[in-house]
Amino acid sequence: MFRLIAIGLLLAALVVSVTTPVLADQDIWATGSAWLSTDPDRSGYWEYCYEISWVGLPHGVSHVDVLLLLDECICACAPGYFAFADTCGSGPGIPDGSPCTVYYYGFFECFGDPAIEVETPLVKFQPYENGCEPAADGWAEVCFYSLAAPIYNTYTGVIALKFGQIWAAGDLDGPLPDCDSRYSDASPSTWGAVKALYR
Repeated sequence: MFRLIAIGLLLAALVVSVTTPVLADQDIWATGSAWLSTDPDRSGYWEYCYEISWVGLPHGVSHVDVLLLLDECICACAPGYFAFADTCGSGPGIPDGSPCTVYYYGFFECFGDPAIEVETPLVKFQPYENGCEPAADGWAEVCFYSLAAPIYNTYTGVIALKFGQIWAAGDLDGPLPDCDSRYSDASPSTWGAVKALYR
């Protein structure tokens, strides 16, 4: 009887550990650069591009987030502050053991990503559902546009990869957009007030 109870508790613990999103310790890193856009349709924008790499994940990647560290930036959620090409990235993938190319689309999330329990502005890159998916070891080159000029640094934990029911974070060596108040008429406020304005 005690043995059955112990086995039941162990199975329950395993289910919780598999289905609960947690910060996993994996090898994830990214480098990036930014330049003024040469696209006539994106005049005045900066183009940001990152090469994001990962090794040793237990599952293929379902999506990639870049946390922007713009929690206190009112203008980050202003329409047009971020923009994306229809296909804004690519990388290798493996469906059924055969190599293929994964293509990504991107979008801005003012209120974060519930899948990783983050509630701050970020850009999200999702693979198109074309039968090709990112592998457990791989990389992706992704880009987006912003009206904000870049600040170069080494940023800790701003690259988030979701895989299966868990996620992991890595560092970025490169630029993130700065907060530029020229693109917002709002007065300074707290992040909670900003959320209330845009909901």
